[in-house]
Amino acid sequence: MRKSLAATITALAAALTLTGCGAAFADKPAGGSTPAGNTQPVTEQNNAPANGAQAGAGQDEPKVLKVQRVPGLTPIVTSASGRTVYRFDDDSANPSASTCFDACAKLWEPVLAGSGVEIDGGGIDERLIDTIDRPEGKQVTLKGWPLYYFKDDLKLGELAGQGRGGLWFAVNPQGGKAKSTTQTETTAPVQKDVQTLTVNVVDGFMPFVTNQAGRTIYRFDNDSANPSRTTCFDECTKKWEPVLAGKNGVKILSKKINRGSVGTIDRPEGKQLTLNGWPLYYFHKDKKLGQTAGYGVGNAWFAIAPDGKKAPRCP
Repeated sequence: MRKSLAATITALAAALTLTGCGAAFADKPAGGSTPAGNTQPVTEQNNAPANGAQAGAGQDEPKVLKVQRVPGLTPIVTSASGRTVYRFDDDSANPSASTCFDACAKLWEPVLAGSGVEIDGGGIDERLIDTIDRPEGKQVTLKGWPLYYFKDDLKLGELAGQGRGGLWFAVNPQGGKAKSTTQTETTAPVQKDVQTLTVNVVDGFMPFVTNQAGRTIYRFDNDSANPSRTTCFDECTKKWEPVLAGKNGVKILSKKINRGSVGTIDRPEGKQLTLNGWPLYYFHKDKKLGQTAGYGVGNAWFAIAPDGKKAPRCP
């Protein structure tokens, strides 16, 4: 039987406060820096309890959904940590009904609501969110469509389930199927209408600043925060791409970032964003959501915390 569920809009900062260093995705350190693409497997729910903790305790936490951009697709819905959410054509949206059980549910894990559903950063109409009952618990629906994860999506931004059997598709914020884009996506900073800043957590680090797509943002010790000044030009910018403000400025998506601490400085490419005075950069090897390959490079480059300080590794 379908039951109504009041979805709650929340800031990303609140969700991250709960996760801290225990986020599901991790780039494990090797030497002085972290290798790209070395994220750890994750199951968003039903994680094995540690140290004798009560099984299923994590299911009591509200499910956090957000909107993400990934290369090659229109915007998709993901979990808070970036795991792709799917819909299944053999299900029904009106009435809401799942047809995926037993062996199917081992491949396609239902997105369970826990104690509720929270929408992170906007982009999803909370009135489209509901739940249906199934053996594992309350499965979240979006515009009637039951939601799932695919078991082989083990890293941020993976889409191994997209188009499976011509029936499974990443879901868009309106409950429809995410579509391929003809425009080539790029991770290089371009002069967008609006630049975005938010906060994310990768296992092994305290919360740090990223763009909306999850790309890590860095600061450089050789720069200056007071006054704001960059020392990275020419060859340096081939590896460290300045984070540029869009023509319509910057959108702050996390309450952990003080809007008054965000500024700009002029440089040849455009207006570079600063945070508490520190110029902001992307690292050229960070090509996927959650990668931190630039951390500790030259003992001078570090992911930047919401207050502008260096984001430390977890103790």
